[in-house]
Amino acid sequence: MKIIETIFDKCYLIEPDGRVDSRGLMSIFFNKKEMAEFLDGFEISEQRLYKMPHKNTFFGIHYQKPGKAKGKLISVVQGRAVDYIVDLRQGSPTFKQYKSFELNADSPRLAYLPAGFGHGFLTLEENTIQAFAVDAPGCGDSSGIISYKDPEINLQLPVADSEIIISDYDKNANVKI
Repeated sequence: MKIIETIFDKCYLIEPDGRVDSRGLMSIFFNKKEMAEFLDGFEISEQRLYKMPHKNTFFGIHYQKPGKAKGKLISVVQGRAVDYIVDLRQGSPTFKQYKSFELNADSPRLAYLPAGFGHGFLTLEENTIQAFAVDAPGCGDSSGIISYKDPEINLQLPVADSEIIISDYDKNANVKI
């Protein structure tokens, strides 16, 4: 495992260990011992797969609440997606700023977001599958959602609103933090 980029001083893009041989690619997406030093107590309690049959499907901005959860580990196992990390830490010098990057199956990488950061993603291909590992279930009081249209965040998606496929849950999220 190798950290290839640090985002907002707490989030990481990680290149997993693995190998390529005549059978294909094998990547190690989680190794508790190797990742312990930078995942700050993160322990997987739930794993999810999101399979989106359509290009331009948008999820987010969802977040893990500080004190209720440690965070989430994200990867794309099929297709491509542009992912967004939003700093939701009150008092942070980068509060309400976001960074975007692509995750895809051809170049396996992971993104780690601790609690206090929002995450959204937009599929760039049909049949994209995004995998999440979280340390607290995604319902109840451990998680929250804000609108990707919050004008203070000013999230810029690479497609027009009319092209986005979005759930009512995400569409009706609170507009502001």
